[in-house]
Parts: sequence; structure tokens; C-alpha cells
Amino acid sequence: MKITEIEHFSHFHKLELNYSLTPYRCDGCKELGFGSCYQCKEEECDFHLHEKCAVADPCASHSFFKKSSFKFLEKGKHSEYCVACGKNVQGFMYKSKKECVHPCCLKLPSTLNGDGKLTLNLKEKALSKCLICQHKEISKGKLKGWAYVSTCGKHCYHVGCANHMNYENWKMGYFNQHSGDRNSLGFITEENEESSSAGRNQSEGRWMRYALDLILTAILGGALESAASSVLGL
Repeated sequence: MKITEIEHFSHFHKLELNYSLTPYRCDGCKELGFGSCYQCKEEECDFHLHEKCAVADPCASHSFFKKSSFKFLEKGKHSEYCVACGKNVQGFMYKSKKECVHPCCLKLPSTLNGDGKLTLNLKEKALSKCLICQHKEISKGKLKGWAYVSTCGKHCYHVGCANHMNYENWKMGYFNQHSGDRNSLGFITEENEESSSAGRNQSEGRWMRYALDLILTAILGGALESAASSVLGL
């Protein structure tokens, strides 16, 4: 059972489990969030925490690092980067002897199932070129970055690249939302149904959007159902 109200060391007011209908910036890890979150009860406060940041365990582990344990920290060094997404860690984090990772990245689901139509598995590194950046590594020679790879092998997306597209879409207001509809968050890519920059056909473009919708849901941490079914006409 989820705790509906908490006191948190990072804020002086009580926080209430809520559902944000618009993207927000988590005041813990400083990354984007959407949907379920802990929010300040005071109207004058615009304070949010990802659910995973608010109730973070003091210690954690991950299947990619079987011999390591991670300790929760409020803030790391300025030069530290998340091993999963490649972004600079600016707030809450988990740290082992060698790696650091955002709380939400550490808790990313190992498998994303698209109603049996598409399955994406989380991998420690891309098995082929990421369809967003067209590279196997986020930072060549420095950081490989985690990736979601489809069981069919046709889709591969860095967590960091998808996260960056989330951020850019958020800045430009490209989140497809309808007031009051919790399942309305749709991922808008630069591709459309008629053409794409890479020359993909219409069907491939739709499947790419479907995959990105699934990844967006996992990254932003919202309890969303993918809006891609309507895009695919399924």
C-alpha cells in the first residue's frame, strides 16, 4: 500500500501523494517527471518529488551490477554522470564505488510490454545503433549508456536519448495532453505519418512512436497507458 502523506528531509512542509497532469521538475533529482508524485500541500509551494525519489531506499542494488551496492545520497560531485542516461547528476542519486545513477533510472523496468505488440528489454549497452542518435554509445569512448532494445531487434533507443527528447518536447510544449485525461500524454517526435528524416516508411514511423511512448512512460514515472494504440490503429 502506498503512503499518501509523508514528511521529507528536503522540504519543510508535508508532502501528499498526488497526480500531476502536467510535466514537472523533481526538486530531488532535478529531472522531469509526470503523473504520480509527492507534492507540497501548501498552495504557495511548487515542490514536487518523484515517487521513487521521495521514498528512496537508503541502499539499493541492480542486476547490471551484481557485485556492487548503491547508497542513496542527496547530491554528488559536479562532474558525476548517471551511468544509465549519461546526464550530469545534479541532485538525489545512488552511488556505488564506481557508478552513480539517478533514482528513477535505477528503478527503470527491465521489460516494457506493449500489449503483446512490442516488447522492449533494458540492456546495459546498446546492441545496435540507437535510432535517435545513430550511435551505439552516448559518449564515444566514455559512456555507453543503457538502452531499451526490442525482442525483434529492430528498435534500439538509449535511455539518455529518449530522456533528452522528453526534455526538448517539454520545453517546446509538444506533450499531447487533454485536460483531465490521465492517459493522454503522447510522445511527439520529429517524424510524421507521411515521411521521416531517415526515409522510414509510414509503418516504421508508427512503430517508432509506439516504442518511444512506452519508454517515455517508464522514464517519467507516470502511471500511464501508452497512447500509441490509437496511433497504430490497433
